[in-house]
Amino acid sequence: MDLKTLTSEELSDHLNEVLAEQERRKALAEIPAQIEELTAKYVAGGGNAEDLQPEPVVTE
Repeated sequence: MDLKTLTSEELSDHLNEVLAEQERRKALAEIPAQIEELTAKYVAGGGNAEDLQPEPVVTE
């Protein structure tokens, strides 16, 4: 992709797509640790970790 050939609008759209993808990747990297931390807090507060198991996701 030659960025020099893009219009200002196309360049802005591309930038937004890149930023959204970076945010998505960051979230995927950080969420597992956040889940572990929140689970530990829940259990330390007297909760049962098994209560936090998600329902199966059904995709159609």
